[in-house]
Amino acid sequence: MKRSISFIALLAALFALAACGKVAEKATEKLAEKALESQSKDGAQASVNLSEGTAKVTVTDASGKASTVELGSAQVSEADLGVPFYPGTKPPEGGVSKVTTPQGTAMTVSLHSSDTADKVTAFYREKLKSQSQDKQFMDMNMGSGQTTLMLADDKTNDSIQVHVKASGSGSDINIVATRGTK
Repeated sequence: MKRSISFIALLAALFALAACGKVAEKATEKLAEKALESQSKDGAQASVNLSEGTAKVTVTDASGKASTVELGSAQVSEADLGVPFYPGTKPPEGGVSKVTTPQGTAMTVSLHSSDTADKVTAFYREKLKSQSQDKQFMDMNMGSGQTTLMLADDKTNDSIQVHVKASGSGSDINIVATRGTK
């Protein structure tokens, strides 16, 4: 856990430094790569790309297995998630992240709708229930206009979570999908 906190702190510092310009961005990328490689005990190689307010970090271990973290503007489609974006919404700039490891992929998409939380929740409840045969479906009302819906498939190690929260101007939607390695 301590190593994860250090990694997150390092990424935050890198974003701050990269905001200073292209030369600083390239220098920061190289510094981050060396820092990540020095933390590795198995000779891992790192690649860091900080551009246009996003970060992509790839670490390849000694056996050639790669893990990638894309923060901000990862490319994630509705098909990747397993559910559509709520009608009339699209992810804002910086609202999509993706982590890929040899064990699988986790994706997060943030959306906002001017519709009520009840309406958004009903939409996603219908979508997930229609896919729920031979899977676990959970519907948790957290109170205060917050609901979490989850669909899990133990056979494929896949899951979809949809978190809906009432906000002053409609609803905030957070979709988290995980896909196990086939």
